[in-house]
Amino acid sequence: MTFQSSPVGNEISCVMHGLDEKVLKNNEMLKNLLLEALEQEKFTLLDNIFYEFQPQGCTVLVLLAESHAGIHTYPEHNSLFFYIYSCRGPTDGRKTFEYLKQKLNPKSVDYKERTVIVKQGHKLENRE
Repeated sequence: MTFQSSPVGNEISCVMHGLDEKVLKNNEMLKNLLLEALEQEKFTLLDNIFYEFQPQGCTVLVLLAESHAGIHTYPEHNSLFFYIYSCRGPTDGRKTFEYLKQKLNPKSVDYKERTVIVKQGHKLENRE
């Protein structure tokens, strides 16, 4: 039998503002936190790339069997960008986002979620 993915994907992107400076400068902890969050939602982690910028900041990209996720930090602005796309269904990534938000405890979050429809003729209510 051939695998067939859902005709609906989910994309979440956000900026978390007002994060603790010590947290944003702990790049290894941020990487591990993202991996933990993805595992909590039972994503299949295939590989990851981690890059530390000088003098500060990092990017973590995670390749998932279900697609991809990442974070990019802005320590000079006490902010972090998070992004996830999953092809499993219309609510995927929410648990990962909530886990990160709970652990990082931002003062505010600019959040955007969007349903991605990949099958022609498939209708779904837009949540933007």
